[in-house]
Amino acid sequence: MIRVRGLSKAFNGQKVLDGLDLDVAAGEILAVMGPSGTGKSVLLLQLIGLMPPDEGDIEIAGVVVTDLAERELLKFRRQVGYLFQDSALYDFMTVEENVGFPLREHTPARPVEIKERVNELLKMVDMAGAGGKYPSELSGGMRKRAALARALALGSKVLLCDEPTSGLDPIRSRDISLLIRELSRKLGCTTLITTHDVRNAFRTADRALVLNQGRAAACGPENVLRASTDPFVMEFLE
Repeated sequence: MIRVRGLSKAFNGQKVLDGLDLDVAAGEILAVMGPSGTGKSVLLLQLIGLMPPDEGDIEIAGVVVTDLAERELLKFRRQVGYLFQDSALYDFMTVEENVGFPLREHTPARPVEIKERVNELLKMVDMAGAGGKYPSELSGGMRKRAALARALALGSKVLLCDEPTSGLDPIRSRDISLLIRELSRKLGCTTLITTHDVRNAFRTADRALVLNQGRAAACGPENVLRASTDPFVMEFLE
């Protein structure tokens, strides 16, 4: 479903990604882990064409993203759900309006159909009845849930989550991690999560990739990574 080859990106001569190869199978949940500044968020931005790579190729669901013109990229992005690190909800819109925004912008759905779909999505993320609230009235965990509902609004089969547990306490971090896993399974999404939260990465993902200086230091299920003898991987997992 997701295939990356030789992906590289540098800023002011400093390489953030350095020839990264990556494969994510259809329906798989992959966590990309590593300290801050190791290119996790940069990877997601390149996957949806918001940041062009210096080198390398990206293919998602048979589409070579790195070959697309801007107009084609706009159409492609509708096929990928994106959960932003800071949730990125519109403060002047209610939860219902936020979740329904992609449907209003990108589909011919009638208002009554949008409302039905939004109610369905809010129920899926355990926020039924909260549609009339504004983001400022929500807790951090609820904002993440609302943003997740919006990311799934168009029925995308690819879901990208940038640091979904950032800023949450341990209990809310666990809850949002389990919710992402549950919905990815239920909806058949291929999901890629960037995080430095080791416990929740293993709780959510089928496999994890550990980045070090823009390269893959290790990749595999938890038991494989725990058995790694790479000093960086061992220290990071501790």
